[in-house]
Amino acid sequence: MEKERREKYIADEFNRTAEGYDKSQLVKSFQRRAQKLVLSKMKMDEGMSILDLGCGTGQATIDIGRMLRGTGEVIGFDLSEKMIDQAIKKVDDTIDTNITFETMSGSSLDNEDRFDYVISTNAFHHFYNKEDIFLRVNRALKSRGIFIIQDICDDFLLMRLVDYTGKFGEKAHVGSATSKRLREIFQATGYEDITIEKVNLTWFWKIMIGQGKKV
Repeated sequence: MEKERREKYIADEFNRTAEGYDKSQLVKSFQRRAQKLVLSKMKMDEGMSILDLGCGTGQATIDIGRMLRGTGEVIGFDLSEKMIDQAIKKVDDTIDTNITFETMSGSSLDNEDRFDYVISTNAFHHFYNKEDIFLRVNRALKSRGIFIIQDICDDFLLMRLVDYTGKFGEKAHVGSATSKRLREIFQATGYEDITIEKVNLTWFWKIMIGQGKKV
């Protein structure tokens, strides 16, 4: 099936790059800044249950776990086994007792009423069936739980070019979206109180941060 083929491309690509991933300029100059901005939007309380979907090497997941001071439950999912291996290496067993990592796809998410927040940073363009994943996240959220997703924003010409070249140059790249399309996906999958914020993160990178609340 196409979904399985796409997910294999993603796993293979990130298994190949996992070891040096955190040292890349893209991560240092763009992805970590975007993650920190997303975390600043969250109103976290100790004891919360939070999922980081497409967690990569796990830095944002670990940041959240430490913000919760070892309480609650913080889980990182990623398709790439070697990215998860890198994430696990960062865990400090003495303080990160609330953090776990699993090799898993968002298309396999099958929880109900479990999470206060689900976040996803820099991964939306890898989602094959975006609506299906948004529906699965909705089911996994507790009542009034919040899904926050960040990715490049195709409202901007430079980002449309990045998206276009990604589709033809990277098998793992499915496609990003405009802010209008992101809002439509939230609406079609049953969220309310939807907000889409566009951010000029750097002179080059333009992102959007979408939020929706489970009814």
